[in-house]
Amino acid sequence: MFKKAALSILALLVLFFIPAVLDGREDQPAELNVMVLSGPTGLSLLQMIAEEPELSGVKLNYSVATKPEQLTARLVSGEADIAALPTNLAAVLYNRGVRIRLAAVTNWGVMYIVGGDPSVQSWQGLQGRELAVTGRGTTPDILLRYFLAAEGLDPEEDLKLRYYAAPVELAQLVIAGKVDLATLPEPWATEVIRKNPEVTVLLDYQEAWKRLEQKEYSYPQTCLVVRAELAEKNPELVGDFLAAAAASSAWVNNHPDEAGRYAEKHLLISAAAAREAIPRCNLHLVPAWEIKEEIDHYLEKLYEFNPGTTGGKLPDSGLYLRL
Repeated sequence: MFKKAALSILALLVLFFIPAVLDGREDQPAELNVMVLSGPTGLSLLQMIAEEPELSGVKLNYSVATKPEQLTARLVSGEADIAALPTNLAAVLYNRGVRIRLAAVTNWGVMYIVGGDPSVQSWQGLQGRELAVTGRGTTPDILLRYFLAAEGLDPEEDLKLRYYAAPVELAQLVIAGKVDLATLPEPWATEVIRKNPEVTVLLDYQEAWKRLEQKEYSYPQTCLVVRAELAEKNPELVGDFLAAAAASSAWVNNHPDEAGRYAEKHLLISAAAAREAIPRCNLHLVPAWEIKEEIDHYLEKLYEFNPGTTGGKLPDSGLYLRL
């Protein structure tokens, strides 16, 4: 009797555990820590952040960093399992030995030149002008210099670049009419246009990239990374997360009003600015391995101008997650 009972229990255990092993979820974590940067970088995950759905029985804990250094520290320590961050920062961390994998691109550029002079209709129209820029040597500055050079303009000789520390500071100066021409990311570009009716979008970084590079996509500005160990042990779970993230990104594009309210609560973006900026945030989640050449090309351009923007070298193919 006891032998039959033991065999029955053993059979049930086998039936229970074999599917789990075959599915690769036998050591699935109880929860995952997901971190995003405030502002447009976190927009793709906004629905997930706000509504906090479980994923395959796993609890997702979300946190929002206001500075890249906060997010970087959590990735280096292994406290963050998944993170949304600038693509070049992912390359920097990987080149420093942080065990992450680039899983998907989430955002294809949010940079614009805004101002109140409609005569500026081309990059050549910037010749002889003063242009306000944020972050000397950062991605927006490098792309600006690349576009100017492609149009035959010397950034040091043919116009005057004036640098500011942060977009929020520069946006306030444009709103007040103290700066005529400025490079700004969304949602600050929209915030300026909303509050100063004389200001419009004059030039579009994303269209300039596609035209010069003859690419279908613009530049892959932000991405999702996952801990390498998580991807290795739980590829199905990571795949489920990416599918949910893609659905969230599509939802944000299709529901700007509700997304705006979520953005104000969770990402430190005003609801009105987020609602109007979303169409210009180029949200479209694409698995990184499928567009590896696009990402490599973008990182190569940044590296040519400033090797430090990719961590002193170009990352090898080990950076990319392939499920």
